[in-house]
Amino acid sequence: MKNIRGVVFYAVKSVCYIVLFAAVFLLCLNFFNSFYKGSFISLDLSAEGMNDAPFEVYCAHGGGEGFDIAARDDIPVSSEDGRLSINGRFRLSAPDASRLRLDLGSSINSKITINKIEYITDGASFEADLASVAKSDTNNDTDAEYADGALVLTVTGADPYIIIDDIKPVPGRNLNGIFAALAALVFVFAANRYVKLKSIYTMAADMYLSRRLILSLAVNDFKTKYSGSYFGTIWAFIQPICTILVFWFVFQVGFRSNDVGDVAFILWFMAGLIPWFFFSEAWMGATMALMEYSYLVKKVVFKIHILPLVKIISGLFVHVFFILFMLGFYLVYGEKPDIYWLQILYYSFCMVLLVTALSYITSALVVFFRDLGQIMNIVLQFGMWLTPIMWSINMIPGGLMWVFKLNPMYYIVQGYRESLIYHIPFYDNVKQTLYFWIVLLILMLAGCVLYKKLKPHFADVL
Repeated sequence: MKNIRGVVFYAVKSVCYIVLFAAVFLLCLNFFNSFYKGSFISLDLSAEGMNDAPFEVYCAHGGGEGFDIAARDDIPVSSEDGRLSINGRFRLSAPDASRLRLDLGSSINSKITINKIEYITDGASFEADLASVAKSDTNNDTDAEYADGALVLTVTGADPYIIIDDIKPVPGRNLNGIFAALAALVFVFAANRYVKLKSIYTMAADMYLSRRLILSLAVNDFKTKYSGSYFGTIWAFIQPICTILVFWFVFQVGFRSNDVGDVAFILWFMAGLIPWFFFSEAWMGATMALMEYSYLVKKVVFKIHILPLVKIISGLFVHVFFILFMLGFYLVYGEKPDIYWLQILYYSFCMVLLVTALSYITSALVVFFRDLGQIMNIVLQFGMWLTPIMWSINMIPGGLMWVFKLNPMYYIVQGYRESLIYHIPFYDNVKQTLYFWIVLLILMLAGCVLYKKLKPHFADVL
């Protein structure tokens, strides 16, 4: 029996590390490739006798005849007494440039020496043959010659420029795959060296064996929470419904918020608010689980690591009701059931795992640092407004979008809306899915290790 358990453990461990390596590799590969996104013109030139506006760069896209000006992108420029030196890049307004045009000012008899003209797009590059440019008939109002590997131009007219035709980028050697593989290997090696996977596997297996006890305690926790009130567990559903109605009245009736695209505001709003209800309630409840059940923590034989999960399952009962309530609302508004609605199960599962990972960190720490509960209330207040629940992510400037995507609940909230409203499969956004699961894995490992370290001291402190 022990041999079978050992084989199962090492099989699970191997699969975990293979999945971890693949996920980290893809994430790092996307990260490294992101530095090559965009199209640029790289120039290396010097000039004498130039005026204040010596030159401009234009490009034609997709084989068109018209030229668009390229924006300057932090090009190092030095100019003094008519002398100019440039070594940098112009960011182009669009990809797929087919022709380039360099306007060379208007100072007659000025001399320009061009050492390099290179077109770069998404890691592929095209370096102009300066010798061919010197011989071409596209040099207007200039005398051109090729000497010592450089193109030397002498301005002879009022409108000097050169045109470079037939740009065809050639992919260079991309080492990003090698760097991503090395980064993934280092990460997996560190995880194997510093993370006690066996203890985590043992905890997960023990939870599975204790599933009936967890469910029984969760049902009892759900009932006893409102046992002293006249309406009992009905209050678990009334309060969130009232909250939804209040927000709906404030935003749609008071502020007269418009529909989001073709979707009624209340439908769009509920798809973001209902998962947040579960996340905030379950995380706070699971964080205080050891404090609430301190009499069980002090028992020698009781498996106290199941207590945070008891609070999460207890909160899941209400969440299931509100998912059905929300789907009913969608049907009332005329939305037809769709296969993408089933993705709610996937995103709910992701949220349960996220809350579990976070709660094992916070429930262990709150025993020694009681102020953490108050800090979490503030964090959840900020988190509700930093997550796109009451506002659309399209309102955020593109340059700041990545900041909001760092929040794991962004993935959950957007996932609910993509399932119910936009009908987008969960695997369509590979980067965000990989990011979420890697963050979840890190939080899960950190929570399990921290919980194991602090567990022997819980009974003494409580």
